[in-house]
Order: sequence, then C-alpha cells, then structure tokens
Amino acid sequence: MATSTTHPPNHLLEGEELEAHCAKAWQWWRDHLGSPKRVLAPMVDQSELPFRMLAREYGADICYSPMVHARLYAEGSEEKRARMFETAPEDRPLVVQFCGHDPQVLLTAARAVQHKCDAVDLNLGCPQGIARKGRYGAYLLEEQDLCVNIVRTLARGLDIPVTVKIRLLLDDREGTIAYAKKLAAAGASALTVHG
Repeated sequence: MATSTTHPPNHLLEGEELEAHCAKAWQWWRDHLGSPKRVLAPMVDQSELPFRMLAREYGADICYSPMVHARLYAEGSEEKRARMFETAPEDRPLVVQFCGHDPQVLLTAARAVQHKCDAVDLNLGCPQGIARKGRYGAYLLEEQDLCVNIVRTLARGLDIPVTVKIRLLLDDREGTIAYAKKLAAAGASALTVHG
C-alpha cells in the first residue's frame, strides 16, 4: 500500500492518482479485511491482547491495539516494546494505533510493527490532558500541515495502509470534511471519528 517516493515532499494525491488510492483502499477494506462491521476501538488499558482475543470470540471483526506512544516504542528495548504491544497469529485483522508528533519517529515505530498487523493508525482523537502535554491526539488536530505530513510520511514509508482517528472540528462541519479529504490525499486509507 505504500505510495511512490518520487513525488515532491509536499505532494498530495489528486485527480486520477487520488481516485486510484481510494479504490485501492476500498479493495483493502473489502478483500483483505473482509468489510468489517464490528470494530473493537482502541481503549486505554483495555484493548490489550487478552481483551482483543475475548472480543474476537464474541464477534469482533477487527481490533485496534491500545494507543502506543511512538517515541517510547521507537526508543524502547525489545523487552519494553513487548510490554507496550503484544500480539499473536490469531490476533488478525489488527490495527496498531500510535500517537506522536514527529513523522520520522512515528515511521520508525510503525516499521517495527508493520509485519505484525494489517494497518497503522495515527491517533488524532485522544482528549486526555497527557495528550496535550505530549503534543499528540486531539491536540495535534490544530496543526493540520504537520498531521498531513505525518500521514504522507507513513503512507510512503510503510508496506501496509495508514488509517487516522480524528475528532470533529468544533462547530465546523465543512472544515472537518475538508481536513478529512486532505488526510486521504496524504495517503490515509481509512478515517474513523472519535465520538
């Protein structure tokens, strides 16, 4: 699913290129994931492997990992990484969700898990105070150019699709739609909205 790296750094997909990306994303959703209807969203301190496996027994079609801090994961030892993210062959389809604000750090972390999951998700929805302090989650939504750059960096640098969890922009439905379109043009294969 990675896009070509021959584009200029600020390139956004448009026209036929964007249509082809969207068609490929829909094909991935249908053929690879099986058009999931019951999705286990990422939950802090809840959606670790045992809970995901239980949710799958009760009909979850696809599961998300809990939010993983990209910098801590990228810089962590193998032992620390294993505590932050655990999976098993039966834990598929799986999306690993990362938070962070540095495109290259996010890419490093995502590359470390891309062979263990079906997509990597960028968290732009977390409203917790720690997200404000760490400059990630919903607080990063205000930095649209940076978010677009993160998605573009991940989409170009990974072998699997990139998805994004966002929140609605306050009292700005049209702005939210325009933002979502920018994220898709940057290479996002799916968007979810944090309710």
